[in-house]
Amino acid sequence: MKQSFETIKQLVTDFKAQEAAYLSPGYQESQVRQDFIDKFFAALGWDVTHVQQRNPYEQEVHIENKVKMAGSSQRRADYAFFLSPNFRDPKFFVEAKKPSKNLANAEDYYQTIRYGWNAKTPLAVLTDFEEFHILDCRFKPDIDEAMNRKVESFHYSDYAVEDKFAHVYYLFSREAVAGGSIEKRAAELPKPRGKGGQKGLLKGGYQAVDEAFLEELDEYRITLAKAFKKANEKLEGEELTEAVQRTIDRLVFIRFLEDKGIEEKAIINLKGQKSAWKGFVNLCKRCEPKYNGLVFKPHRILDEITFATTEDKMFAEICSELADPGSPYDFNQIPISILGSIYERFLGKVVHATDKRVKVEEKPEVRKSGGVYYTPEYIVRYIVKETVGRQIEGKTPAEIAHLAFADIACGSGSFLIEVYAQLLDYHVRYYLANREKAKTDDLFERDGQLHLSLKKKKEILLNNIYGVDIDFQATEVTQLSLYLKLLEDATMSDAHQFGLFKETILPDLKNNIVCGNSLVGRDILDGSLFPNVDDSKLKPMNTGEVFPKVIKRGGFDGIVGNPPYIRIQTMNESSPESVKYLKDHFASAASGNYDIYVVFVERGISLLRWEGSLGFILPHKFFSAQYGEGLRRIVADGRFLDKVVHFGENQVFVGATTYTCLLFLSKRNNTEFRFAKVGDIETWEKDLKADEIVIEEKSISGTQWIFGDAGDERLFRRLESTNRNASEVFHIFVGTQTSADDVFVLENCEFGKSIVKGDSASLTQRMNVESEIVKRFLKGKDIRRYRPLHSSSVMICPYQIGDTEFNLIQETDLKRDFPKAHSYLELNKTKLMKREGGRFKGPNWYAFGYPKSMTLFSRPKIVVPDYNNTASFTIDANGHFFKTGYGLLPKDDRHSPKYLLALLNSKLLFWCLKRVSTALRGGYVRFWTKYTEQLPIHMIDFDDSSQRSKHDHLVGLVEQIMYSEETLSTAKTDAEKNRLELQCESLDRQIDEAVYELYGLTEEEIKIVEGDSRT
Repeated sequence: MKQSFETIKQLVTDFKAQEAAYLSPGYQESQVRQDFIDKFFAALGWDVTHVQQRNPYEQEVHIENKVKMAGSSQRRADYAFFLSPNFRDPKFFVEAKKPSKNLANAEDYYQTIRYGWNAKTPLAVLTDFEEFHILDCRFKPDIDEAMNRKVESFHYSDYAVEDKFAHVYYLFSREAVAGGSIEKRAAELPKPRGKGGQKGLLKGGYQAVDEAFLEELDEYRITLAKAFKKANEKLEGEELTEAVQRTIDRLVFIRFLEDKGIEEKAIINLKGQKSAWKGFVNLCKRCEPKYNGLVFKPHRILDEITFATTEDKMFAEICSELADPGSPYDFNQIPISILGSIYERFLGKVVHATDKRVKVEEKPEVRKSGGVYYTPEYIVRYIVKETVGRQIEGKTPAEIAHLAFADIACGSGSFLIEVYAQLLDYHVRYYLANREKAKTDDLFERDGQLHLSLKKKKEILLNNIYGVDIDFQATEVTQLSLYLKLLEDATMSDAHQFGLFKETILPDLKNNIVCGNSLVGRDILDGSLFPNVDDSKLKPMNTGEVFPKVIKRGGFDGIVGNPPYIRIQTMNESSPESVKYLKDHFASAASGNYDIYVVFVERGISLLRWEGSLGFILPHKFFSAQYGEGLRRIVADGRFLDKVVHFGENQVFVGATTYTCLLFLSKRNNTEFRFAKVGDIETWEKDLKADEIVIEEKSISGTQWIFGDAGDERLFRRLESTNRNASEVFHIFVGTQTSADDVFVLENCEFGKSIVKGDSASLTQRMNVESEIVKRFLKGKDIRRYRPLHSSSVMICPYQIGDTEFNLIQETDLKRDFPKAHSYLELNKTKLMKREGGRFKGPNWYAFGYPKSMTLFSRPKIVVPDYNNTASFTIDANGHFFKTGYGLLPKDDRHSPKYLLALLNSKLLFWCLKRVSTALRGGYVRFWTKYTEQLPIHMIDFDDSSQRSKHDHLVGLVEQIMYSEETLSTAKTDAEKNRLELQCESLDRQIDEAVYELYGLTEEEIKIVEGDSRT
């Protein structure tokens, strides 16, 4: 900072020496930028004059020349600051003014905030060098509120005061910004409280651009749907959905053309016309021959002469709201990817119409899945770079022209937009290095920079980009998004030049972006298979017929995306015939309870050409879940695995509880693959890098996939090969597999005591009843490592389906002794009687029963809860029943259960469990049978006195820790509690040390288990 401070102090001296001249009206903005502002930010470490970053496409500071459009403000902020290698997402903006103008005015504040808000940068700077104002851009821009958005400001004399200058330096220097200073400062700013902070209640509320625009689009949708229905009563829900969607798409596209300077400003403002709707229809007709594409193509409903809207004034208001300068939205700043995220959520709802009512509802699949979760842009970029980027690297544009890339569940098109973006970037970089290889009409220069012509961009789009989605509205939005990307850097002049050749600006993408079912072929319509298939709903599609050239060449070169996550049970409710079709046609669909994403992966592999690449984000549950076995086998047998990025317990999707990974496949015989485990998602997001290890392909198969670094892998395999599998040592069984209707649990009730306080029945009578129908019951929370078991509940089981022995109890006895249980059974009698195996013996008798397998619970056993964040095994000697847990019955009575308990609760075996189990949030793992049975159990050779001694030593330690834990549970003073806790910790460490010795771990292996915490 010191060198920066000295440099800027000199600027302060220079400004002060000629202050009167610099503050005069004749001293222009361009001059102060060159004389002071450029030098100011250069002193903060930014390459403002591009001394080092000469490549115009890889510069961290973008400087905008003043471009005034007719009747409008300038198109971009004066300075946009980026961090290499991400030259797309600005970190902050700076707007410059000439010093003679008072900076503290609503118009300039509003303009500056608008740049930042639309680009989702939280802070921006407004400066004339004399003053330096830092503005909060998190709030929706509103000119009436703009003056309240100042965070802090500085006079130029403050720059020469070191502690004041430090405020600026440690916020906006390149060094500080690279360290996350902008984000940290924004997080410190107060958020509004009360009504002012709630969405939509006040102008200028705390609301991100995507949330605000989505809210407005939702309002436009319902307003337009009602108006269209009122004037056109015969329109049904699907027709209304399509008509409203196309209207909104046209409005958004026209506004985009205005903000980009491709069309004149305010052509969308139709408020002064006799009929705003007719004016809009005529405007779209004028645009159609110029732009073509799906957006303006004549629509069978909207463009019919008989179509009308009764709410012309309402439509005029919508157009007026969107028109600049009244709108806070600036489509020259909003990234296309953000528009994609808005539309992804917008597509989650449809218009539903009856004869008298119109409403907007969530789609059933969205409602059941808990909402729409848009893939974060950094994930999209990474996937595309690792697939498409690798496919095109080193190739010429002529070679790339023959490649085909697809998303077979494209949604709003976010992945395809990124594919297109990376293809455009690659072509520019290639021609920059090989200018002589470009055709005359491929390129042109503007403002000293090389640009691809619209013709070349169209050619790339048509040659390389393909998409499929079962939702027609999604394919329409995908096309719209790709059109916006095509025109992102275009100007009115570019469009005019293109029009001279009498060509339409936008390509027809109907053969590239297709509405259809990527998984189901048209053979499902064969009447002998499924006679009642609804073609319009299922939308079966033969890929070879839809993309004949691509399939004839052998398939796609790359497939990317985020396939749907839908449990097959949900699909079966709406489309049982498609579920049957998938089972018959896909090996990954062999399991009865699979998730649809595994089928999308299998389908993706089949559509790839040899040496093609696939990149998906999807749940990593298939690594270990039974339903993933089919897909694991396909990938392993084909040796397709190329790379895995494992996010573990990190949540990629905001608001969801889905644990994901990035799966990269290459359709070739790989001998090895790369694996990376992401520890902290925020750290990984900054540079998209994590330590990778290389694993041999032959190490994976159809069985559970377990990944780790080389040391982890060697240790786990050694333990696995030199010890007995837990499935050989224990009979492991799950708790009672009954639904809520089958088991009636009364909490806070002890066995042998009255369930209802004040019960008049004698203890003997109650015990007689309980001996038949009431059992001790544990919840998962009751089971903790080494602790004695105290059940806080009892279980009443009306019946069990299967091999059941029934006991009878009179209704009068049940009603007297257990009124709550009696009430429950009376309320559910009809439902219970319908179930196979459950019945009532006449009007006065209930039949209660337990399967013979329930006798497992009565035996002494080791128990463990369903999940926890530490090993949580303990001994049950009293025959408890439980539901959310597992029981382990030792098969060999020579080994003390306490010895086995020591192993199961050790750090070593918990480390093994974490490698094979499903990770949950907060470090929790599952103790399911299929995971626990894989634990390596060291069996004692009792003929060996040394081995026998180690067994007895561990038994003694466990007896001590169990006694201490029991004493701890009844400790009456803090001092006693503290003493016992320290004692338990010491015994735990001794057990871990003894287990390490028993398994023969080296010092390095112990460090692996303990996460390098051991010194």
